[in-house]
Amino acid sequence: MHSFFPRALQALALSAGVMAAAPASAETYDFGGLLLGDGAPLTASFATLTTSVVGNDVLFTLNAYGLDQFNGDTPWIGAMSVDGVKTGEITNVNGDANVTMGKGNGPDGSFEFKFDFSDTTGKLVDNETVSWTWVGGAGQYTDFAAHVKGISYGETNNAWYDAALAVPEPNSYALMLAGLGVISVVARRRRPR
Repeated sequence: MHSFFPRALQALALSAGVMAAAPASAETYDFGGLLLGDGAPLTASFATLTTSVVGNDVLFTLNAYGLDQFNGDTPWIGAMSVDGVKTGEITNVNGDANVTMGKGNGPDGSFEFKFDFSDTTGKLVDNETVSWTWVGGAGQYTDFAAHVKGISYGETNNAWYDAALAVPEPNSYALMLAGLGVISVVARRRRPR
């Protein structure tokens, strides 16, 4: 006689195996809550950061898409400060800006270091994207803030905005529901008639 629980555990293990076989899940952050910058908009959605941890490294992709909502000739993202430990190095930079690792800074001086996007060849402006790998960065950060420059609000020409974890994408929910569905099917099969 078979019991329901071993079957349910097998189904759960199967769904966990499917999740483990899936590529590493990415976290997406939206920049938009004002941290520092008198007169700048209190909320503004202007960039998305995607992080993926692969082993000890973190793969970043920063997409600027709403900088035109700021007053100013050509608003741009100059840096992204990191609340974490400055370690490792940057590799595999691709896209519309250079990325270097700079000294601490940030809206209140509490951020340990920054990824700087500005150099002599360009800046990260609207509809531009840059990606890079932070070698050794896995588990070394807790928060991010983006530095918007080239804005014009009285005497304020730059502002800092925080990153908020975005709502999980629908495919994350679909994977979870598929696992629950497998458990449900096994439970129905084992129900006494």
